[in-house]
Amino acid sequence: MTVLLAVVAAVLAVVLFVVYRRLQDAEFWRAHWRRRYDERDVALSAALSEAQDFRVSVEHALRTVWRRVEVVTPADGAAVAVLRAAFPSLLLPGPRPRPLCPKCEDATCVAPGQCDAFWGADAP
Repeated sequence: MTVLLAVVAAVLAVVLFVVYRRLQDAEFWRAHWRRRYDERDVALSAALSEAQDFRVSVEHALRTVWRRVEVVTPADGAAVAVLRAAFPSLLLPGPRPRPLCPKCEDATCVAPGQCDAFWGADAP
């Protein structure tokens, strides 16, 4: 009877040891995948942030040159439609208003009434 009790105790100890090791192994893999998912989430967040920064930079550049866009052909109109769909903050391009020539009132005026000659096409 004592031998049987010793065998049962040994089997129980082995079973408990195996269960304990399995639980440790499961916790190890749970922590491993948690770290992997955290790394993936950080990388994804950085990529999305970089993409957002790139989009903002492109939109800023488009807004800078948008006043120079003129729609002449249907292809130009299609390109403008695509850009406006991608960047809704862009306004419809229309005829550019002529800049007003600053009137010189003082005697030190360099070019009174000659804005295009003095300023080029970019008169203030």
